Amino acid sequence: MDFSKLKSKAQGLAEKVSDATKEASQTIAAKTSEMKEKVSDFKVEDVINNLKGYEKHFSESELWNKIAKIGKSIGAAIIYPVLLLFNLLKSSETDLKEKTMIIGALGYFILPLDLIPDAIPTAGFTDDMAALAAIISALASCITIELQNEAKQKCHELLGDIDDRAIDGITKIIDNAHNKINKKDKK
Repeated sequence: MDFSKLKSKAQGLAEKVSDATKEASQTIAAKTSEMKEKVSDFKVEDVINNLKGYEKHFSESELWNKIAKIGKSIGAAIIYPVLLLFNLLKSSETDLKEKTMIIGALGYFILPLDLIPDAIPTAGFTDDMAALAAIISALASCITIELQNEAKQKCHELLGDIDDRAIDGITKIIDNAHNKINKKDKK
């Protein structure tokens, strides 16, 4: 075996790998910069105002497919608000306007290519979470303890043991909204 030819091929391959690595690094840097711009321009109000555009992406089967596909990897912090909104959607107490907002938010969650594409590790669901939290905040007065418990139970069924601290943020949003309502009622 001619070691000089083997060495030459190995060096050529190493150069190609190096070039590919540089190109990938440049692409990642460009995409990261692009993502930072999108995040800095992100406004939750914009998502709420444009939810009608996302209604067409909602179907119950697509929602369950997405939860099954990514639920364990993204965890309870995202799945719990999705389940909470889904329960609110199914409630006979929820009016048509509220259901329309929920369908838009869930459609936004289902859509993989939204403001920040879901495929981007870590950051991909931040816009989804913001949209879900905004709708939950807007509809908190409709969210009962029973709906919260049903969502928590389903979350445990789907994900196994979860740390309840993962859902504390959503619980605080609901509690704060309920407290504001109670203060207004006392006045």
